[in-house]
Amino acid sequence: MPVSLKQANTLIIDDFQGMRTMLRDFVKSMGVSHIDTASNGKEAISRLNSSKYDIVICDFNLGAGANGQQVLEEAKLRNLIGVSTIWVMVTAEKTADMVMGAAETRPDDYLLKPINQVLLQNRLEKLMARKQSLGEIESAIRTQDFGAAVGHCDQLLKNQVVNPQEILRIKSDLLLTLGEYAAAKSLFESVLSQRNVAWAKTGLGKILFHTRDYEGAAIFFGQVLTDNPMYIESADWLAKTYDAMGYTAQAQQVLMDAVKLSPNSPLRQKSLGDTAFKNGALDIAQAAFEKTIQISEFSAHKNPVIYARLAEVLCDKNEPVEALKVLKRSKVDFRLNPSAALQTATSECRVYQKMGKTDMAQAAMEVAERLMDQLGSNLSTELVLEIARSHLKLGQKDKACRLLGDLIKNNHENADISRQIEAVFESEHLAAEGQALIMTSRQEVIDINNQGVMFAKQGDFQQGLKLLRTAVKQLPNSEVMIVNLCGLLIAQMSKEGYKETLAAEVTELLDRIRLLNPANKKYESYVQVLSRMRRGG
Repeated sequence: MPVSLKQANTLIIDDFQGMRTMLRDFVKSMGVSHIDTASNGKEAISRLNSSKYDIVICDFNLGAGANGQQVLEEAKLRNLIGVSTIWVMVTAEKTADMVMGAAETRPDDYLLKPINQVLLQNRLEKLMARKQSLGEIESAIRTQDFGAAVGHCDQLLKNQVVNPQEILRIKSDLLLTLGEYAAAKSLFESVLSQRNVAWAKTGLGKILFHTRDYEGAAIFFGQVLTDNPMYIESADWLAKTYDAMGYTAQAQQVLMDAVKLSPNSPLRQKSLGDTAFKNGALDIAQAAFEKTIQISEFSAHKNPVIYARLAEVLCDKNEPVEALKVLKRSKVDFRLNPSAALQTATSECRVYQKMGKTDMAQAAMEVAERLMDQLGSNLSTELVLEIARSHLKLGQKDKACRLLGDLIKNNHENADISRQIEAVFESEHLAAEGQALIMTSRQEVIDINNQGVMFAKQGDFQQGLKLLRTAVKQLPNSEVMIVNLCGLLIAQMSKEGYKETLAAEVTELLDRIRLLNPANKKYESYVQVLSRMRRGG
């Protein structure tokens, strides 16, 4: 049901008691009774984690710790707020850095101090009129039922709501998430036929990127930046596109231009550091990684990988002692975090190797391997690549190939991961071996899939299931293998009758698919087929 302003569950975030009291009094005078407050970023995230708010009024400067922009970033990253939440940023700052940063996190509005009740109420009433229709879309998104969310968007657009552009933008994001590129293309072109809108043209570029037409994508992103140099999202995508094309010098320049305009994005600074490091621009890479660590201190994007990257840059600059200091800081900043400890041990291995301390390098690698065994399959792609790189530095090529071979098999259709693996081998002057590993690992997955399909066609379900169950056990993150095993189990039940044990296995596999990729094309159809089988069984 739509929520009125008086019914809105409201959170006020400000580090000054006087400002919190004033804003609370303003909102109370509007008839709002459900009001909570938070005095800093940590308390705000705790509030957002425990309650659903319709309105958040947040000061940009929150004293020590996270600022308002970082609180909003974390709230979005952790899905603590949705499309129907109103987020108003309040600030006394007018600096370009702040304005660009606030614009990038896309609050619904931001108000310059001093503010008064009339101004605040006017803005909130307009935002409520715009947002109150989005509740059903948000509910569907929260349950990852993106198809239903698109349906709600379509229904609202038919009803001629007051915020069609906002709903079209939400719908376009959902279509991209679902991989419905033809429908997304039609939407973007329809918007652009009315007027030249940066987000719609950027959307067309994204479609071309996802369908690997990198040259076409670069043209669209470039056009957006020509028309609107401040639309930084297109700059990020242009840099990503150039990187995919192998034009890393151009990617670096685009990112350098972008960070001049908006320097406080940890992800953009990390991208600049990674790209500059690939290009051998070590001073630029060092500055970018140091900036990333600085601005991520109280951010959801704080990441031990950045410390490792900075240590590697310092190592390549023949400053191994400084590199070890960075890694020592990482141990303090990420204590009690086994993934971070693994990252640090892996990096220490490379630093000691660079220093000629082979015994200490090997000891660090042994620590990394023990941690890797503890974590099992819960390793990020980035971390697997780092561990493999360290194995290669130690001359342990077989171990590196086993790790990277499994990574390819689990992601054999992911071109971006293949490029990253190629870069690891190229950095050790083993490009040909890297390409051979990628080809053989991909082919192994294709052969298993083909054999499973053949068994299914022949009606030999037991052999097919044995093959695919073994493959899924060996490759627990292979979306393709899990989907194919689901399909085979459903095919067997379609032919031989519903069995609760097999249905339970399908349900567990579907849960894994949803975690890996909720937009998987076959996920929803398999859920519906299984539901029909249960009703009939």
